Amino acid sequence: MKQKLGVFSKTEPGWERWSTISGETDESSLLTRPYLGPSVRQSSTMPRSLSSAGPKQQPQLHFILFYSQPEATLTVTVISVSHLPKGFRSSRDSYVKVYLLPKFIEPQCTAVRRKSLNPEFREQFQFGRYHPEELRGFTLRFAVYVKEFRSFRDSFVGEVMFPCAQVTWNPEAASSYTRELSTTKTKLKKCLSAQDMSYGAACSQSTSLGQLFILLQYQALANRIKVLVRKAENLGRLTRMPGAPDHYVVIHFYYNGRVMDTKETKSIAGYNPVWNTPFLFNVPAGDIQEQQLCLEFTIMQARLYTRSCTLGRVLIGPHAPEAGLLHWKEMCCRGQVESARWHVIQPNVFSLSP
Repeated sequence: MKQKLGVFSKTEPGWERWSTISGETDESSLLTRPYLGPSVRQSSTMPRSLSSAGPKQQPQLHFILFYSQPEATLTVTVISVSHLPKGFRSSRDSYVKVYLLPKFIEPQCTAVRRKSLNPEFREQFQFGRYHPEELRGFTLRFAVYVKEFRSFRDSFVGEVMFPCAQVTWNPEAASSYTRELSTTKTKLKKCLSAQDMSYGAACSQSTSLGQLFILLQYQALANRIKVLVRKAENLGRLTRMPGAPDHYVVIHFYYNGRVMDTKETKSIAGYNPVWNTPFLFNVPAGDIQEQQLCLEFTIMQARLYTRSCTLGRVLIGPHAPEAGLLHWKEMCCRGQVESARWHVIQPNVFSLSP
């Protein structure tokens, strides 16, 4: 039998002799290639558009700060967020939460901007009344979230922690800033947020009875005070019995040392109850800042088949200690604007006399 050494019909230019001899793999692969023309070779290099691509741009937050000295108010304007990550879609629905730490654990939120990787918000948020030296101990936190497709939970994109001590407040001009988002999420210390202390100060959890979140509004034209008992967190345990007890709040409104009115929330089970219950208290006519008024909040803990026990108290008024006094002054000065604060629940009985 004769061995076929070379069979090939040169019908096209650029093709060479095909052989079954071992070792000529470069020529044997020509049968499976399309015709590319003479002296054309396949390249394994990356396209220039891909090989020259630069580093991925990180998301950035753009915001403006302005302090009004006559009003003692800090105005925070969230301008925009740029270069949001695409995720699984070409556009995202996003929003920004703004915190002033350690004063507020409850954030203020922008509206949701839809279908954009560079959303513009241009929304203002106000915090006050604070002296410039007091602001130096605060930290602004901006947290950016996106809404995920077919998900009940929003995804954290990043945050900016901005110490107010970095700012030299100009009463005549606002200051604009751009900061890159950090993907590390700060775990907020709620015990610090409920107290009037500098950010990062120590907090004793072993003796804490919890915190109560209250909103106040002085309605001068109607001569009354609106009180909203929002919620409590990390309430203390009075017993080692298993199960979560019920909690409710009793509010006493004092005038000249006498109880003028009493309100009570409903009972909610658990150590982080949410009441979200409003009340109205009538105030005698006259200047509220010259009257001997105060609000006492008593947090009660109850279990089935047992008597209710007093967990602790919060006092708000012109002779209240620390946070209670500041909250009262804010309510008197803000007019129709609600004033919201966390209050540390105290175990002792307050003295209502000046």
